[in-house]
Amino acid sequence: MHVGENKQVTLLSQNRPGPRMGMGHYERMLVTALSQAKIEGLFFNAVFDGRGRGPVELDDLACGLIDCARGLGFSTRRLCRLPWLLARQLVGRAIGKTDLFHSLALGFPAPCSAPAVYTVHDLPPAHFEDEGDVPRWAAKAAQSAAYILTPSEFARRDLIELLNLDPARVVSIPYGAEHHKFHPGIAPLPKDKLVQLGLTRPYFLYVGGATRRKNVAAMLRAWASLGHRTEGMTLGLVGPEAGLSRLLEDNPAEGVRVIGYVDHSMLPGLLKGAEALVFPSIYEGFGLPPLEAMGLGVPVIGVNASAVREVVGDAGLLAETGDSDALRETLRRFLEQPELKQELSTRGPIRAADFSWQRHAERVLAVYRDVLGISSVSDLPGYVDNTVLIGTDTRS
Repeated sequence: MHVGENKQVTLLSQNRPGPRMGMGHYERMLVTALSQAKIEGLFFNAVFDGRGRGPVELDDLACGLIDCARGLGFSTRRLCRLPWLLARQLVGRAIGKTDLFHSLALGFPAPCSAPAVYTVHDLPPAHFEDEGDVPRWAAKAAQSAAYILTPSEFARRDLIELLNLDPARVVSIPYGAEHHKFHPGIAPLPKDKLVQLGLTRPYFLYVGGATRRKNVAAMLRAWASLGHRTEGMTLGLVGPEAGLSRLLEDNPAEGVRVIGYVDHSMLPGLLKGAEALVFPSIYEGFGLPPLEAMGLGVPVIGVNASAVREVVGDAGLLAETGDSDALRETLRRFLEQPELKQELSTRGPIRAADFSWQRHAERVLAVYRDVLGISSVSDLPGYVDNTVLIGTDTRS
């Protein structure tokens, strides 16, 4: 399939192919970008978490990269409480030989038969009880890896501290933006579509989950406390309908509409018509919704915390803390200073242009080649002392 191929990379995924939020979306974008990159000397297989052992059907883009895709045959959730050596041996028997494992989640243990790279977006369960469990062997898995890839300097430092990692083996590689879908020329959703979603007047939008780190309750309290300033406006909540509805029930606020999940193809137009994206999360390894909103020229109102400040930089309006008072004052400032909307709408696309999925894939490939002895990771664009630091500037 690829000229001169001689090294096999096996991708380990906990997500079935198809459009998904969060990690599943990241995996799709990585595979898409890798399929468009120069990958001489490498060929790819994929193993998907789950009970099915048979072949897994891929879309056209993945088929252009991956030679073979199949199911693991059992769920890795069962391995989270097993000893590390037993967990990786069980996976190793099911997968077989390869030259490099790239596990796309820390919960999918890589066998010991080849070097491993892990992508770890962040580690919410280590900080928040409602985010599930950290595998008992997470530190050993990460410490045994050739490299840990993570999307921000915030996530990099968090993982180094939580898992006691060698800083030289934790590499920060920013994610990209889908510039063809999220750019200022995108048209807002037509009015009839907005009416179907319950949006019949000017609206702000939240896009995300309903767990505690997403800080939705504080946002709802802030919105409620604005009183007459939000009269005639709607705050639309996009995400898990049941969880968001419970939060609204516990934190009642006028003018709030739970939309639930929307098809990813609808999201650009829905975001484009918003007055602003409100993103109150206090813990993110990256923050794709703010990046997508900035690409469209939609103002971002967020919190000066975690990786969001790295992604948004000076192109958004960030509350100093995630409490409801700080969020209320930031929203009030936006509402009372209409010139801010134009200013942020101008800055956003410029900021978003710095983020590239193609650049992300090239840096991931550079890590593969270093692990396989094809070239040194010092060839990685943005290389600094064995790490890639993005700070507030991603153009390196």
